Amino acid sequence: MRGIAIIAGAMMLALPGLAPAHAERRVALVIGNSNYEHAPVLKNPVNDASDMADALARLGFDVVRGSDLDYAGMRKLVHGFIDKLNGADVALVYYAGHGLQVEGRNYLAPVDAQLVSEADLDFSAIDLNLLVRNMEREHRINIVFLDACRDNPLAVNLARNMGTRSAAVGRGLARAESGVGTLIAFSTQPGNVALDGDGRNSPFTAALLANIERPGLSVSEVMIAVRNAVLRSTDGRQIPWDASSLTGQFYFAPLPQVPAGNSSATDDAARIEVAFWDTVKDSKNPRLFEAYLARYPNGVFAGIARIRIDEYRVAALDQTTPPDDEVVLSDPGMLREMRDRLYELNFDPGALDGPLNEMTRQAIRDFETSTHLAATGEPTRGLLRRLRETGALRPWGAIVYAPGSDKWGMAWANGTRKEAVASARTSCGAGDKCSAEISFFGTGCGAFAYSRGVWAMVTRERAADAKDGAMADCRKRGTACRIVAAVCADGADRTVANK
Repeated sequence: MRGIAIIAGAMMLALPGLAPAHAERRVALVIGNSNYEHAPVLKNPVNDASDMADALARLGFDVVRGSDLDYAGMRKLVHGFIDKLNGADVALVYYAGHGLQVEGRNYLAPVDAQLVSEADLDFSAIDLNLLVRNMEREHRINIVFLDACRDNPLAVNLARNMGTRSAAVGRGLARAESGVGTLIAFSTQPGNVALDGDGRNSPFTAALLANIERPGLSVSEVMIAVRNAVLRSTDGRQIPWDASSLTGQFYFAPLPQVPAGNSSATDDAARIEVAFWDTVKDSKNPRLFEAYLARYPNGVFAGIARIRIDEYRVAALDQTTPPDDEVVLSDPGMLREMRDRLYELNFDPGALDGPLNEMTRQAIRDFETSTHLAATGEPTRGLLRRLRETGALRPWGAIVYAPGSDKWGMAWANGTRKEAVASARTSCGAGDKCSAEISFFGTGCGAFAYSRGVWAMVTRERAADAKDGAMADCRKRGTACRIVAAVCADGADRTVANK
């Protein structure tokens, strides 16, 4: 009966407090320029800026906003924003419209910009460096979003009039150096041109709006989500880029803090979910994110979990194959390591030594399928390499039983599956005779029901469900079933009957 283990959840090692609600002072400058006088009208920037200003206001920002501004209007609005910076904890600038780079400096273009000569830059455009420099005068979190890398006829006209110095006018915007505490995000890579979009919003701003208000996402995670969304929506033609010198995490919408001793069942469930996520979020194992989604399909972090899984899928598809990856393993030590690693990832390869059998090959296929690889069932060097790269699962729990006797044992909070099974067998007291086994990891739970020689073992996401499942299975064959043992992998919800 060895190998009845079922994937039962994702890791939960502790219950840290939720992220504190934001109490800092937040100010934002939002500008969208669409109706240019000396260049074709842009469809989306005014919509983009309006929607972004509304979102930032909901997130607690004091928003200074403007649309279709001429040079005088932009200077006045920027000056008003700079006045508000004094004492602010977070400063944010969002700009949508035309921008250009000249000699490595970025400029934002008002709607009346004509830019006939290089001198016009000082009197007809806003120097981004000047704005950022004022933001960085005090120690704070500074964030700049630039949806301004569109194909720009103003830049073309300026380059034409600069003659031999036309090369100083670059395509798109220039790479920006961010000071300590500053993140500058571009709608596409430096020197490239972004798309204006066919809908209400540009691809970049649409992705930003879809993610910026999601609770519990740091600004870094927001940018990862935005980058993946834009790549999908533009078929890879546009790749958002950022330069960050942030020294800590910033959350646009942190999870609310629940006061100690004043929590409800809902608050406790939220804490558990956050703790659950904290233990899997940095993993390289896609199965942990799949396990999170199995338990919280509509959870706070469900979107991020799906992004992580997509990233692993893309990485698997794009992975270059080293020359020896297809070599079939023949070394007994490597074959044992392969089986050991499959076992620790909850795929049951059968005996850990000896010739390969169909059970081993099926375990390989199951692993390959779970990591979005072609299911070959072949024990290759490439397989072993991927097994080594895949993060481990923990903590582990196990319940074992010696069929035909009254001996059973259970264990929890072990670092590996092997340790959990060995500990449970020690508790059982009959060694290898305790051959019936269920193993479960993370927040997964197991239960063992018994009735006069009839028994059942079940794993589920919750202890109560595991007990119900074990009882239902046992009652198919027994008449006096009772729960003998139940526990979750982290040690929670233990039930122990007298041996």
